Amino acid sequence: METILIYTSGLLAGVLLLYFLGIIIAPFNPGEIKNDHFECGLPPSSEVPMKANFNYFIFAIAFIVFDMAGLFFSLFVFADNPQALTWAMIFGILLFVAITVSMKEYRNAENS
Repeated sequence: METILIYTSGLLAGVLLLYFLGIIIAPFNPGEIKNDHFECGLPPSSEVPMKANFNYFIFAIAFIVFDMAGLFFSLFVFADNPQALTWAMIFGILLFVAITVSMKEYRNAENS
C-alpha cells in the first residue's frame, strides 16, 4: 500500500510540475488567428469534394483486428487451462476465415 501511495504522489507531483513549468515558460502571445474559431480546417479550394481512398480504412481495420488477435492469442497461450490450445486453434481458424471472406468481398467490390 505504501508503494502505491509513493508512486501516485510522485506521478501527481511530476504532472503538476510539468504543468506549471509549461505555464511559466510558454509565451503568452494571443493574436487574431489564435483567438479565431477553428472549424473544419482551411476553406475548400474546389466545389467537388475529393474521395478518400478506401485502402486506408481497410489498413486501419486490419491493424485493429490483428492487434486484438495478438492479445487474444497471448491470453490463450499463457492460460493454465489444458484446453486453451484448442480454443486458440478455433479462434485462429475463425479469424482466418473472417479475413479471407472480408478480403474476397473487398476484391469483388473493387472490381465492380
